[in-house]
Amino acid sequence: MFGYKNHIGIDRTHGLIRTWDASAANAHDGARLPDLISKENTASGVWADTAYRSKKNEAFLARGMFTSNIHQKRLPRRALPERIARANARRSKVRAAVEHVFAGQKHRMA
Repeated sequence: MFGYKNHIGIDRTHGLIRTWDASAANAHDGARLPDLISKENTASGVWADTAYRSKKNEAFLARGMFTSNIHQKRLPRRALPERIARANARRSKVRAAVEHVFAGQKHRMA
């Protein structure tokens, strides 16, 4: 079976795609983060879902002087603490712009 995943970096204000990459469906999302981040982007915040959170990516962002706003994961078999759940909800409001781009792509393909 063949499959792929899209990975994008967008302009948060306008929803324009600034960087794009594709990977095999079985590839780990987090490995694509460095390919999506550009110093040409004047914004320092990086917003992503939990698949992109790793020590390696956090170190990459810190070296590049970027602010990580990547969703935090919950520990296995534990509830997500309320303060982290609220922080993730705030992050989701920003990430919705990315999801709208993906929804537009899916709608055109249907």
